[in-house]
Amino acid sequence: MNAGIRTGILVAGTLLLTHPGGVSAHGMMPADMASLAPGRVIAVMESDFLVPDGFGRLPGPLFYLGHKKALGLSRHQIEKIRNIARTIMPATVRQGMAIEALKRRVVRLSDGRKPLREEELRRVLGRIGMMESKADLDHILAHRACLDLLTPGQRNRLFALLSSR
Repeated sequence: MNAGIRTGILVAGTLLLTHPGGVSAHGMMPADMASLAPGRVIAVMESDFLVPDGFGRLPGPLFYLGHKKALGLSRHQIEKIRNIARTIMPATVRQGMAIEALKRRVVRLSDGRKPLREEELRRVLGRIGMMESKADLDHILAHRACLDLLTPGQRNRLFALLSSR
């Protein structure tokens, strides 16, 4: 997919995702979650993290909240999932911004008009790898924390919902 089409899709997706009550890739967006900028979170994940492809089998908090009735979530489960979202979504954006800053540094360090500082370049690239790995792990753990809140029956409904998409 060319960059222009991808950018257009991301912009359209962001507009849909940040509109309170709008539909997200994860389900309906609860109005009180819109301030967490889900479109921004998804854009960061798609540009910096490797995990989005696996989320079809391991959805995040917004999917659970968007399907709370179908899953039969209790008030307690909903509040726990909201707390997970309130933690992981801003963290994802912060992690993505830090990773992007380091990537911009790599571009500056690799500028052919300047002397190569290979040791620093290696250090920054290694730091990017570590930060991306940590961000992926944090995100997977948050998604698993949502899954762990479900009863066996709710898990069956969840996987039935996921297989029908």
